[in-house]
Amino acid sequence: MNIKFCENDDKRIAIGTGIRPIKFCRPCYVAAYAGEFQAWKVVTPYEDIAIACAKTGEDIAAGGTVWLDPVETNIAALVYGGFIEAIAAPAPAKPTRTTEV
Repeated sequence: MNIKFCENDDKRIAIGTGIRPIKFCRPCYVAAYAGEFQAWKVVTPYEDIAIACAKTGEDIAAGGTVWLDPVETNIAALVYGGFIEAIAAPAPAKPTRTTEV
């Protein structure tokens, strides 16, 4: 096993699965790729299973929102397995009528 350090010379260990090049520590990875992360609702039916958030590293349980890196995560498998679902888009705002006095 070859341990790599973050390319930003912060002396932290680089992370990743290897789909993306393993070159950043967690804070630098989030800074570099957060714009590509997608929000999903965790709906796992199992009390003892949670999904790891790419942004925070926290385990998110059912009912929470998890941010996933679509390059590093097999999102289709998580949807198929019933662990996550798309977050419903908010209803469009109704126009408000203003009257001038």
